[in-house]
Amino acid sequence: MLEDGLYGLKYTTVCEGGSDAGSALAVLRNGRILGSDPWGGVFVGSCEFDPDAGLDKVRLQFDVPPEGKLITGFSAGPAGAVLDIVAAVEGDSPLAATVVEVAGMPVNVELTYLGPLPN
Repeated sequence: MLEDGLYGLKYTTVCEGGSDAGSALAVLRNGRILGSDPWGGVFVGSCEFDPDAGLDKVRLQFDVPPEGKLITGFSAGPAGAVLDIVAAVEGDSPLAATVVEVAGMPVNVELTYLGPLPN
């Protein structure tokens, strides 16, 4: 079960011409997620633990900035784009992992718990 706090995300994909990687930061508090990557992509959503499956179920909207290009090869174009991302995360803090589909391509995501949030 993921704990409230700050998370570092590392993501990788294998795409045409090799592999690519990136990183992001996210905050989880009371079932809500907010995060961003270094290139201006912002994601917001929710996280709910399913005790029967032993998984955290995550739903995100990822806002890709105008002309943004993802590691999957997806290009947002001049208007930018909004992508829906759904995942089931296995593992507990401090380390959890999953594979998500982003713009039709699989992306490996590793979440590392960095610490609690201030009160």
